Amino acid sequence: MKMTKQDYLYFLLPLVLWPLTFIVFSKYFVYAMSVSTLILAAFSILRYKDKIFFRAKSLTKVVSFGAVGAVVLYILFLAGYYLALYTGNVSYVNEVYSLIYSQAQTILLIVLLAVIGMCEELYWRGGLQGFVKKNSRIFGKVPWFASSIYYAAVHISTFNPILVIAALFVGLIASVLADRYGIAASAIAHIAWIEAIIIFLPVIAV
Repeated sequence: MKMTKQDYLYFLLPLVLWPLTFIVFSKYFVYAMSVSTLILAAFSILRYKDKIFFRAKSLTKVVSFGAVGAVVLYILFLAGYYLALYTGNVSYVNEVYSLIYSQAQTILLIVLLAVIGMCEELYWRGGLQGFVKKNSRIFGKVPWFASSIYYAAVHISTFNPILVIAALFVGLIASVLADRYGIAASAIAHIAWIEAIIIFLPVIAV
């Protein structure tokens, strides 16, 4: 796989944007994440649109599997919350919620979370995963694995181990959905799950 300078920039940009979002601009986290993911999404659409698998032919399957993915993610995160309680690591979960809830009002937060979810899919499961699938001899047959590992790895900069593990599960489920049914399916799963887990059915209130 021959990489151009643009390709390197595209692949390495999250390594810069995530520390900026989670550490440098943590007081404005939701807004910073919105900007960061919009940058990645714009890059994907402008330069890597041909690599993006938008959706399978069957709209029914796209919506159905997207919805199932959201439910599976919510159940995993609910179980993860109780595991964090049991192991004494719930402070890491509360840290993420505090980071988000200290930001925008509810209506604006709902909109921004949807934007973040969609933009993340355009980059992680769209352009990046598509590039890997079409160009990598090593990961071409399992692009969902490569994008999932990288997605989890960039969250190491948050110094929150629970968030890294959470990102791995989100990455695996969303990446498999995108590989089989397109980013329309993974976006449905991502947005429905994040709205539920943050706004409508937050696990810390269960």
